[in-house]
Amino acid sequence: MKSVTIHLLSNSMGDTIAIVPYVLEYKRKHNVDVFFKINKSFINILEPSYPEINFIGKDSNIETNETITLDYIFFKNIQQGYAEQLGFENPIYIRPIIKHRESIRQIKNKYAALGIHSTAQLKYWNHPDGKQVQEFSPYWNELSSLLRKEGITPVTVEKDSLFGVPPFFNGVPSKSNKKIGQSLLESMDIISNCEFYIGLSSGISWLAHAMGKKVVMISNFTEDWNEFDINTDDYIRITNKSVCHGCWNLINKEYTFDAQDWYWCPKHRNTDREFECHKSITPEMVMEQIKPFL
Repeated sequence: MKSVTIHLLSNSMGDTIAIVPYVLEYKRKHNVDVFFKINKSFINILEPSYPEINFIGKDSNIETNETITLDYIFFKNIQQGYAEQLGFENPIYIRPIIKHRESIRQIKNKYAALGIHSTAQLKYWNHPDGKQVQEFSPYWNELSSLLRKEGITPVTVEKDSLFGVPPFFNGVPSKSNKKIGQSLLESMDIISNCEFYIGLSSGISWLAHAMGKKVVMISNFTEDWNEFDINTDDYIRITNKSVCHGCWNLINKEYTFDAQDWYWCPKHRNTDREFECHKSITPEMVMEQIKPFL
């Protein structure tokens, strides 16, 4: 049988989860043995759900008959863009599926899992008072208080208490219960039993989505079509189109993304409008839109 290496350049969890259904489709369509070269941190969460795919780390030197390299996607739906690189025409959205081990519910009350960290300041739920207050997570604290009033316990699930690039950092909300420093599998235990997940455009949001959970995504720097299929009743996307938004999907068209610049904001860097895409989304707006999940 012919063997093919599919090498995903991106190291992000979200991109990896997004394209894996089409890696499987590629294998079945062409009847080949597929070796999917990815960030090895995600192999153990994908293997149980996709046993037909050989997952290998980026450092693997396995030789195959052909190698397909999947380049970064900015201006299309993530899954669609990668699927087209695999030769699929007009690909429809296929929801990723991640099966997780059965776990004992650790929190008796109804709870929402919160994911507050991401991979660039642009993606964070930034507050109008500026970067200097992000350590205290004011928007997430306000949302935590509002959730408690509705009988929902907020539980922050993150690897790090503080994350960012000096001189400013992003902190976890003090008004939420906290599950910090756990392994990815332990975090999945918390997510698997939650009523719904609230996060950003990030890998953990993709993970919750693939686990079949209801997802609330606070994302205004990407367009609505960038991540999941928007026509599902278990996905609520929080945006504000009245302010600057969607710059991420103009990369390589109008803007050049600098991956080394943590504070990248292509139109309003170091102005009062910096990161206004997310500063303009208030906790009250979030609560109003997530009523179907309450």
